[in-house]
Amino acid sequence: MVHWARFALGFRLPGLPLTVPGWYIPLTGGVWGVTGLAVAYGLFTGRLWAVNAALWGSVFYTAWYWTDRLLFVRSDYARGTQPASMALTALGLAAVWLILRRRNVRQYFGRRVDGRSIQDR
Repeated sequence: MVHWARFALGFRLPGLPLTVPGWYIPLTGGVWGVTGLAVAYGLFTGRLWAVNAALWGSVFYTAWYWTDRLLFVRSDYARGTQPASMALTALGLAAVWLILRRRNVRQYFGRRVDGRSIQDR
């Protein structure tokens, strides 16, 4: 939802100085919004591809988030909250990986516990 808001509100930015081009904010909001919606749909409907998409997507999202934050965010508030953001990012990434690698979750998505696929949905 945050990225859909970024997409929509990115077209109505106030006249403040930005460290990125004006198109960057709605573009990244749209890309991550569509990606998140597709993966959420796949996870909700039990699609086998959604597990890997969520696992590796969380890694790519984290890399993008921190690259974006370190390169483009230039406020004292952002620098002051960086340790807390790092801790929450690590906890969120660990939670995604631990939850999606649980035995019962793998079985829900059609994988045997030994890692082989029962069916390709």
